[in-house]
Amino acid sequence: MRQFASGRALPAALLAVLTAAVLLAAGRPGIPAPDALSRMEPESAEAALLGLSRRDILDAWGEPDGTLSGFFGDIYAGGDGVSVIVYYDTEPMGRGTADSFTVPVWSVSLYRSPASLGAEPYFPSS
Repeated sequence: MRQFASGRALPAALLAVLTAAVLLAAGRPGIPAPDALSRMEPESAEAALLGLSRRDILDAWGEPDGTLSGFFGDIYAGGDGVSVIVYYDTEPMGRGTADSFTVPVWSVSLYRSPASLGAEPYFPSS
């Protein structure tokens, strides 16, 4: 044990642990963050995620800011009032070949709220 602590093994083990922690904190490489996607053209945003699993998205971005009702999808807040909506292909779930984490990305939409486009909210007078 003394040789382990005084040799090169301990620094190497510490470096490996530190590297793993940094990589986990940085998210999965190759998956742009929601802020980056919100500045892309819709086709480019979709191409960046198409075919990834929901688990890949959850691992990279964390829990979604919202979910869809009716369709299976997640909503993430992007930059400048743009929401990134990720739709998942549920057909593999129906065939029993996927679950709610392994379903692939089917489509991606970028929703620009009216306020982000400069629209003023309407509040009726009482």
